[in-house]
Amino acid sequence: MTTAEKNKILIVATYGPDNPERCPGAFVFAQEAAKTGADVGLVFVLQAPLLLKKGVADSICAKEGGRTIRKFIDDTLDAGVQFFACDAAMRLCDITADELIEEVDMIVGPSFVITEGLKADLALTF
Repeated sequence: MTTAEKNKILIVATYGPDNPERCPGAFVFAQEAAKTGADVGLVFVLQAPLLLKKGVADSICAKEGGRTIRKFIDDTLDAGVQFFACDAAMRLCDITADELIEEVDMIVGPSFVITEGLKADLALTF
């Protein structure tokens, strides 16, 4: 067991479909963090919950001819990363829980970022 297996990492995604070139960062870093054995959570705030709306990420690519954001989502989930959607951001984006992909682990409030961020060994924002 490595030290990293006990670490907690919180990653905050802020970008949505309007900035596709900025979306993969949170997923790539979450995957890398999970490879260390850390407990990794990815929370979607501001415009990022739009990526979790059913069907939205299926056709968005960071660059022409590249992988879809849905592929990044699937790879990140396969790595064992937990997904959290911010309810305040969901209201901002006019989406409901019923519109989210099934893989979202929990809908959380804004205080989640603060409380979990304080508990984390590392917090990153994209």
